[in-house]
Amino acid sequence: MIDETKAPMTPDEQKAYQAKQKQRAVIMAGLLAFLVVLFYFITFVKIGTAT
Repeated sequence: MIDETKAPMTPDEQKAYQAKQKQRAVIMAGLLAFLVVLFYFITFVKIGTAT
């Protein structure tokens, strides 16, 4: 639902909002990369100890 009583963002507010979005995206990408590497190493260790 759109709140029509709220004024649109000023250019400065828009830039701040976009900066926060970018920061969250970078953090999420880093977390995803960390999990991929973690799962890779867990799999590598489990396969290595199984033989």
